[in-house]
Amino acid sequence: MDSSIAACPTGKRGRNSSVILTDRLCEKRVAKRTKFYDRKCPGLYVSITTAGVATFSIKFTDRQTGKQRTGWLGVYNPETFTVEDARSKVYGLKGMGGEGLAETFRDQKAAKTKRGKTVAEIIDERITWMKTPVKKPDGEMRPRLESWENTASHLDRFIRPASARNWPWRSPSTTSPRSRTTSWQASSASPP
Repeated sequence: MDSSIAACPTGKRGRNSSVILTDRLCEKRVAKRTKFYDRKCPGLYVSITTAGVATFSIKFTDRQTGKQRTGWLGVYNPETFTVEDARSKVYGLKGMGGEGLAETFRDQKAAKTKRGKTVAEIIDERITWMKTPVKKPDGEMRPRLESWENTASHLDRFIRPASARNWPWRSPSTTSPRSRTTSWQASSASPP
């Protein structure tokens, strides 16, 4: 008789099959990414990659939207973040209530997006860099990239519209290609 416990039937993916998560299970090597749901703490699961990295997450229902959401808790480390640490974190989050739980992860997502630059800011910095006058081999001061207007036009037409939901859009009617140098310099914070 086989005494090993299988999380799901061989060859088939179990529907949210749950096991009692242990530190030993988090150190297990897997052939493909695998998720193990904790039987002791509903909502907690660990995702183990083929590289052996085990990441704890919580699955919950956002009461405001009615949709299921996932929140990242941390990466398994035998010294600093174990299964018991993940469980206590989940119990603490659940103690805040459903709305508090969802709000915590919304705040984390907002803070993460605040830290990064928008595509528009990167485009503005690139255009400023391209048009900065530098001394050329012939001794004249000319833009770093002499065809910068062409490149700026391509960035405006193809890249900015694709990322429009991530930045405040300046309509083409208010920014003509010739007035670009003054309007962008005035609106960007500081050159790179």
